[in-house]
Amino acid sequence: MIVPSMTYEEIHIEMIRDAKDFLIKIFTYHKQFDREVLKTSRFPVIRSYDFVTKERKNKYNVTFKAKKRSHRRNPAITFYTVFDRPEGKYAVCTADLKSVFIYTPHFFKRYRERILKDDTISNKNLIKLFFRNDWGFRATTVDKNFEEVYHSFEDSTPNEKVCFVAALANGYCFGEYQGTVSVLKTIISEEMLFEKQKKIFKTLQNTLHEENVERFGKILYPYLSMSG
Repeated sequence: MIVPSMTYEEIHIEMIRDAKDFLIKIFTYHKQFDREVLKTSRFPVIRSYDFVTKERKNKYNVTFKAKKRSHRRNPAITFYTVFDRPEGKYAVCTADLKSVFIYTPHFFKRYRERILKDDTISNKNLIKLFFRNDWGFRATTVDKNFEEVYHSFEDSTPNEKVCFVAALANGYCFGEYQGTVSVLKTIISEEMLFEKQKKIFKTLQNTLHEENVERFGKILYPYLSMSG
């Protein structure tokens, strides 16, 4: 079971150990999702399902997304779990168990302030909403220009480590690598940027769109079977 004392890499290992349970659950929910997509005429179709792994008792959410009917057999799939530490709620997310992303309480605080702009929604529902609206991201290594943008919006020290910047559906995030894990530290919205800064981020956003077009058709099951 994932506990607050675990390191990020230990959490990654815990998720890999849950792989067999993932495979069974995701296969079941995928069949259900397939039927739902066939019945609807409104797209995109997004469905989320909660489950607890049988052996290790970890609670996960798996989300399926299809932008059109043909995506139903190979939808975009993401699963995540939430864990608590004294500073707040974290979420750990993956699409294939090879790459794991941890979202910090500060990230969700900025998501609330800068993207949702809603103080009424609970932290639990805010995290669900984030992953429901998330279509993946495209990251690149931080250079001087990106680093200047980061420090202009965050109360950080000049030596604070930030390794990558990424384009998401609703803005741009910054993070750092810690072993096998990518840690998402904060998020900014498009409207926060000056015109000069928007040009710096444009290539990232264009690449995100191109990768999302290619993302469908890559199913999760082979990765899970390899991980078990």
